[in-house]
Amino acid sequence: MRKRLTMREAWNKIAPHYQKEHQIPTEFVHYGPHCPNEDQLQIVGDVKGKQVLEIGCGGGQCAIAFAKRGAVVTGVDFSDGQIKFARELAKREGVEATFLRRSIENLSPIADARQDVVFSARALEFVKGIDRCFAEVVRVLRSGGLFVFSVEHPFWYCLADDEMKIESSYFEGGHSYLWIQSGLRSRPRVAEYHRTMGEWYGLLQEAGLEVLDIVEPEPVASGSGQDWRGYYALDRQQMVPATIVWKAGRPA
Repeated sequence: MRKRLTMREAWNKIAPHYQKEHQIPTEFVHYGPHCPNEDQLQIVGDVKGKQVLEIGCGGGQCAIAFAKRGAVVTGVDFSDGQIKFARELAKREGVEATFLRRSIENLSPIADARQDVVFSARALEFVKGIDRCFAEVVRVLRSGGLFVFSVEHPFWYCLADDEMKIESSYFEGGHSYLWIQSGLRSRPRVAEYHRTMGEWYGLLQEAGLEVLDIVEPEPVASGSGQDWRGYYALDRQQMVPATIVWKAGRPA
């Protein structure tokens, strides 16, 4: 019987192939497929001179984009493969950024109340212990600091992979599936945790964060890094939003 990989092991296998295929740019902070980027949305705003922590940073592209805008940046991800790629990419881009390999449910190397912004793009739907993650976000944020993150829109989960048809219940919980990636011989199993709008809102409130904005951007043809096709095709997203962005703050 083949051993089932942990999520960390799965992403270590996926990482090099994912980065090679998607070629995510570092010129702007992205939120998701065909979603307007931060320069267009201005949800975080000016980061010059600010401490910015990206959790679930993947290959570090958003962290590097923040650094290019003058932020002091730290990126955290549990995948050795992603962190290795991020460090090498920052070096190639001539950007200073710190990248740490660890679970974002435990940010113990990050000091209390030092971060002006905690950011995440399309990563938190993979986190099982999201309550522990949010508690850590509150701990590391300064009073008045911002927490901005994007996840797959809860309603997007309801759609069939290849058509505009409701396939599953909006209230259905998490699920696991085999990850398909160009160049990847095996198909490791990954887990996603589907949470409704009300659940996300409640989790933020319970953590002691104030919800400041909920953004459901209309899709754009360019500005998200690549021409996304298939599952994230533009015409599908013109009917149903694929990405939702949450903006919360630690009360002063």
